[in-house]
Amino acid sequence: MDAESPLQAQFAPMRERQKGFRIRGGFAAAGIAFFLLVALGGSAILDLEANRLEARRSVELVSFGALLQAQLTRELRGALSLTSGLKSYLAVREGRLDPREVQAILENLYGETRYARNIGIAVGYRVTYLFPVKGNEPVLGIDYRNVPAQWPSVKRVIDGGVPVLLGPLDLLQGGRGLIYRIPVSVHGRYWGLISTVMDAESLFADVFGKAVPENVELAVRGRDGRGLQGDVIWGDARLFERRDLELIDVDVPGGKWVIALHAKTSPAARGELWSLRIFVWALAAFLGWGVYALLAQRARLAHLAMFDALTGLPNRGLIENRLDRAISMQRRNPATVSALLFVDLDGFKLINDRYGHRAGDAVLQGVAERASRAVRDVDSVGRWGGDELVVLLENAERQNLPELVERVRRAVEAPTLFAGNEFSVGASIGLVIVPDDGEAAYDLIRLADRRMYEDKEKRKGRPRQRS
Repeated sequence: MDAESPLQAQFAPMRERQKGFRIRGGFAAAGIAFFLLVALGGSAILDLEANRLEARRSVELVSFGALLQAQLTRELRGALSLTSGLKSYLAVREGRLDPREVQAILENLYGETRYARNIGIAVGYRVTYLFPVKGNEPVLGIDYRNVPAQWPSVKRVIDGGVPVLLGPLDLLQGGRGLIYRIPVSVHGRYWGLISTVMDAESLFADVFGKAVPENVELAVRGRDGRGLQGDVIWGDARLFERRDLELIDVDVPGGKWVIALHAKTSPAARGELWSLRIFVWALAAFLGWGVYALLAQRARLAHLAMFDALTGLPNRGLIENRLDRAISMQRRNPATVSALLFVDLDGFKLINDRYGHRAGDAVLQGVAERASRAVRDVDSVGRWGGDELVVLLENAERQNLPELVERVRRAVEAPTLFAGNEFSVGASIGLVIVPDDGEAAYDLIRLADRRMYEDKEKRKGRPRQRS
């Protein structure tokens, strides 16, 4: 067998450390994989639950929007339907009106119309009848053609010939309002215009104010009934830029409004979700570390079961197992031989008794390290017990065995430095060869042990009985 070079011996401990790093790296990889499995799995479950809650919230949001739509439609219909009868009255009278009767009708309609600020009748283009007059004086007698802010929308209603809900817009008498305008025709020709002015702020506050306790953001677009093409008439226009919202159409006379709804996530809900995510990741980290620790602990226990705790060498059970394996391989490959060296440390008991167990342990550890470096990586150096070592050589060259025995002897007999002192022991070695000396592990070990004692007696130069 070729001798191990000094460079190979120097790097042997490094190879052992690298092997240890690889093993621990494998355990760490298993722990990380388990951590990711739990963390990603838990996050996926939380995401599914969040999506389910989001879908339920979306359904609730649509239902809430439908309720707002129904209430707004009901309020508008109740406020505006009464004036439809006034149109029929004016058409039947064919323009022959009793001012006191008209005023009484307007007063009665005003009393029954919720949110109304005033109701007026324009004959031609001039507001001729109005109730109440108090607070609305600037309106009475105006000619719409002389009001640039309103004339385009008034003309739109007249030309279209159908009722239209306009606004919200700035009123001549102050404030903002919605104006429901109904054109009146007599014998197919335009006769005049009925205008019902509604307090937009009160109407919107009553209907849309319900969104606040529901934790819902709300905005309405569609000034003058133009839907999404119209200006925002309630709420923050930026809400329409969001993607996660629900849009509800509300039909109004002459057009439509669009209600945008967005469910706000409460800080408590966001905090709860993040708390759950942190808990999942913390649990995953704990379990991942647990997997690593469990594997490392099992590896330590397995190592303790097969290796000597003091020297780190394979113990008797592992050496016997490797010897059985070497014998089986030898049968399949008879071109090479395997060898077993039984080594006893001469003088060890004296060191242990005189200098204490710590010195003895240091000698055993030094001997184990040097002997391990003296052989190949495929060979095994084990502690048989006490101050006895076993060296197992697999697939060795027969002619190199004597040289190997001396290499092991020199490694064992090299001094060990401890506490400023050098300690040396001798090495008595018994050699058996497979298959020359047999193929039964038990018989080979007994024979190697006997030859070791023969070598011990020979080295002493006198016979000595085995103790």
